[in-house]
Amino acid sequence: MGGVHNVCGTVTDFKNFSQSIRIFIGDRDSQMILERLRERLESLPNFFFDFVVQNGKLRSVFWADEISKLNYKAFGDVLAFDATYQTNKYDMVFVPFTGVDNNKNCVTFGAGLIFDETTESFIWLLECFITAHKKQPVLVLTD
Repeated sequence: MGGVHNVCGTVTDFKNFSQSIRIFIGDRDSQMILERLRERLESLPNFFFDFVVQNGKLRSVFWADEISKLNYKAFGDVLAFDATYQTNKYDMVFVPFTGVDNNKNCVTFGAGLIFDETTESFIWLLECFITAHKKQPVLVLTD
């Protein structure tokens, strides 16, 4: 709509709508994201995702779409990944896999969410990355 100022509604309306969404989602948020990823797997020809559930909780998820795969195929000699701190309400760590194209723009090769920053979590995530892209990068940069 071009901005909040172009939408007929008050701050209270937006707060009420946000609350309604949170009530609708409830404790099904993990289930909803997995359903959405499954839909993409069925409808997009080159989509990949994998996940780990332990004790009924989503522990890890990785995904890469067709554009990510094309970016990696063209610019994936050097791969950079850096985990964020646990800044979301789920205390999960976001790990984007990125690179640089010929115009020095950042491109995405895939992304993941992991429950913790253990060696096992990163091994799982990197194995998913290799499974999705079918080749290892020449150089990996991380902190």
